[in-house]
Amino acid sequence: MAASVFYNPLSTFVNSFHGILTYPLSAARAGARYNQNMPQIITVADAGTWGTALANLLALNGHQVQLLCYREEIATGINTDRRNPVYLTDLELPKNITAITDLEAALAHSETAYLVVPTRYLRPFILDNIAVWQAWARPGAVLCNCTKGLLLNPTERTDEWLARLFPAAALCHLAGPNFAKELAKGKLAAAVSAGPLRAAELVQSQLMSDNYRIYTGDDLVGVEVAGFYKNIIAIGAGAVTELSLGENARAALVTRALAEMGRLVDYFGGDPGTLAGLAGIGDLMLTCSSEMSRNFQVGMRRARGQSLTQIQAEMKEVAEGIQAARAVHDWPSEHSLTDWPDLPLANEVYQFLYGDESAQESIKRLMRRPPKAE
Repeated sequence: MAASVFYNPLSTFVNSFHGILTYPLSAARAGARYNQNMPQIITVADAGTWGTALANLLALNGHQVQLLCYREEIATGINTDRRNPVYLTDLELPKNITAITDLEAALAHSETAYLVVPTRYLRPFILDNIAVWQAWARPGAVLCNCTKGLLLNPTERTDEWLARLFPAAALCHLAGPNFAKELAKGKLAAAVSAGPLRAAELVQSQLMSDNYRIYTGDDLVGVEVAGFYKNIIAIGAGAVTELSLGENARAALVTRALAEMGRLVDYFGGDPGTLAGLAGIGDLMLTCSSEMSRNFQVGMRRARGQSLTQIQAEMKEVAEGIQAARAVHDWPSEHSLTDWPDLPLANEVYQFLYGDESAQESIKRLMRRPPKAE
């Protein structure tokens, strides 16, 4: 199934080029109500690095942003000094961002909410405030999931869980090769908003700018799976880099990772062709080639011999690949599956993250696997 990831590269290119040419028509179809020139009230939850960057982009497009902060000092810093005192501290935030610590107030009068909460905190964040969220998630509401991880206890995809909790709201997923720090500096980037057309185009119209190009797509599953799986592979890429195994090794890792991602996307019912786009090969290339990636840093530090406990204690932000690696490992046994796809790279990342074995031992096992056709 993995070979179908690039089953028709010409078609993929033509479709992408067609999207570039037809974007203005697509935006027009969404109606004047969703024109980015018409300011809207938008909620962003929460005010970490990625949430702050998204709030800034939305505010620069003229929208009134209600930025939910879980810490009072962050809200005070933003409202008083126009700066987040913890994340992206050098970024001066527009005046049309209001930092709020109360969820109900942050959601008031907003029809769109960007969910930018690390996956490890997502369940309690939603369930501890479930009445507020359910009152907001009425027909017409759009929930844009910006997480790139997997839930634990039980293992579950975030989009699947959110859709079950909020069936009346339209759910979409934003993903792509985006480092928040670069977006905050106004550097060029692109992403995909995947979901029902109305919701995907709404997010597109809210975020689209001269510096940030947003495409739409309908493969919610493929975009989500690519997002969490590339974080697992980035940990492996960090280890490969730390061990000075060379660019050939990293290229091989990324290429074989695409094959694994294709199997998993297909397993969950998505389109492996999605991996030829921004959420797939785009995000995979970025996060596997830069120390700006938190997951890449985890792989480097683990390969140096640092314990996972030490790494997590010293990181200010969450590396989603740590939990995702465990979830992918636990998934088949937890759900009693016999048809789980072959995922050797993800399995070895889990082994050297959570086990006593070194990255070198995991790499040796991968290279000594039985010969097979590509």
